[in-house]
Amino acid sequence: MTPTNPHAFIVAGQELTPPPGLEVTNFLNDDVLEFEGRDRAGRAVDELIIHESVTRSAISTVAVLQRRKLGVHLIVAPDGRVTQHGDLAHERLAHAGGHNGPSVGVEVVNPVYPYLLRDDLPWRRTIDDAPWAHKDAYVLPTPEQAEATSKLIGWLASPKALGLDIPREWIGVDEGRVRMGRVDGGDQRRPGVYAHHYFGHADGAWLILYAWLRLEVGLPPCVAYEEAVARATGARRTIDVSDLLPSEPNA
Repeated sequence: MTPTNPHAFIVAGQELTPPPGLEVTNFLNDDVLEFEGRDRAGRAVDELIIHESVTRSAISTVAVLQRRKLGVHLIVAPDGRVTQHGDLAHERLAHAGGHNGPSVGVEVVNPVYPYLLRDDLPWRRTIDDAPWAHKDAYVLPTPEQAEATSKLIGWLASPKALGLDIPREWIGVDEGRVRMGRVDGGDQRRPGVYAHHYFGHADGAWLILYAWLRLEVGLPPCVAYEEAVARATGARRTIDVSDLLPSEPNA
């Protein structure tokens, strides 16, 4: 059956219902561009890459990607609304180099650099002591974007995302530490959830930290946001989260 619902996820040509609280508009809507990609029907899609755009609106994000002949499957606007720009399973888009073939790309609209902020923009907070970030400072995604990204990760890496095979494996989390930069072997394909930062770029790591706090620790949105800000402030290459891990059962 040909998809007709502009507010569903399109995965392998099928309409799937987004998780509660996530507003999605797909490329069946005339206002949402479908990026040009290559067909990958029949191939496993088992990676998820989180990007940040270094732009100041969803419209400019689409324009920049199109001009550079790049593309992502999903864009998260400042208000947390999500647009889908290609079939999540069947469309291979150019957004992550050697990871393009098996991955879904999520672009979160964010100026990233404080000098790009203006008073009329929705981003209100920065981390000014962020050695892990490029130029040592970072514009925080809006709370709505952080929560929408967490919901996307939770859904895309779940059995509800029929046609995808992304496990909820956090590539940058190991032995009670969350990576805020490059991960050893990050260039190699491995099923799981990545920040673009893990293989030589400078974006996505803080959002992964927030999503991990939400999905694995179970912190409420406001608490997870403040916890992620506090732990990322002054951090360098990794953040110790071992105190948040479940205690080992008694022998």
